[in-house]
Amino acid sequence: MSWLLVLALPVALAQTPDLLPEVVTPSVETTWEAHHRAVGLAGDAADVVCADFAEGLRVCLRVREGPGTRPVTQADLDRWGLDPTAAQARAIRSIARGMTPDRPAEIQVEGDPRTYLLSAEGDGLDQAGLFSPDRLVLRAGGPVAIGIPARGVFIAFVLADPDLARIVAVGVRRAFETLPDPITDTLYTWNGQAWIPWGRGRPASEEPPEPAGGSSPPPVEALQPTAYSLQPATPCGPVPWPTSPAKGRSG
Repeated sequence: MSWLLVLALPVALAQTPDLLPEVVTPSVETTWEAHHRAVGLAGDAADVVCADFAEGLRVCLRVREGPGTRPVTQADLDRWGLDPTAAQARAIRSIARGMTPDRPAEIQVEGDPRTYLLSAEGDGLDQAGLFSPDRLVLRAGGPVAIGIPARGVFIAFVLADPDLARIVAVGVRRAFETLPDPITDTLYTWNGQAWIPWGRGRPASEEPPEPAGGSSPPPVEALQPTAYSLQPATPCGPVPWPTSPAKGRSG
C-alpha cells in the first residue's frame, strides 16, 4: 500500500500523542535503535517504526514529548492500540499543518532575482512538502526538486531553470556538509507516484560520471570557494509504505 494512500483510511481519534513522520537515512534509524539498546531497552521497546520511503531514505514515526520529539517504537503503538497503518495516516495528517500559503517561505537567492522555497522552523513540520507533493508543485508553479540536507531543513525549487538548480545543488551540499544532523545531499523530484533521486551537487574536483546523454554538466562557478557540478542520480520506481514496520535496511 502506498504511503500516500493511507490518507484515505479512517483513523480512530483515540487520545493518542501527536505523531509526525520524519524522513531520514537508514543510518539515522540505526543510530536511534542503538541508543535505545544502550540505555537498556530491547525488543519492541527498542525497535523504531520506520519503512522505506525513497531510494536511500526511510520514513519514521516520531511523537511529541515536551519541547521536542522522539522516535516511536513498536511498544508505543501497542500501548496506544494503533496499528502502523493507522499511525502513519495520523502522522501524515498532522504534518500537513506545515503546508500553508506562507510555508515553505519563498526565499530570494542572494544577489540574484531567482527564488526557492525553504522551511527550517525545526518544529517537526518542515518536511510537510514531502507528504503533500501535489500541493508543493502547485505552490512552486511547476515540477519541483527538493532537498533535505539536515533535520529541520526542507528546500524546494522549480526544475525549469537549470541555473537555479545548480545554485540550489550547491546550497544543499553545503548545508549537508556543515549543519548538525545531516540527512542527504541528494535532490529528489516527484514523478507523480513517488519521490525519485534527481541529482546532487558535488565538488568539481571529484570526477563525475558521464551522463548517458553526453558530456558532464558544467561546474557551478563563483558561488563559493569550491565549485560544484550536478551529478545525475539513478531513478527508482514507486516505493510503498508497508502496513507493518519494515526492518530490512540497505545503505
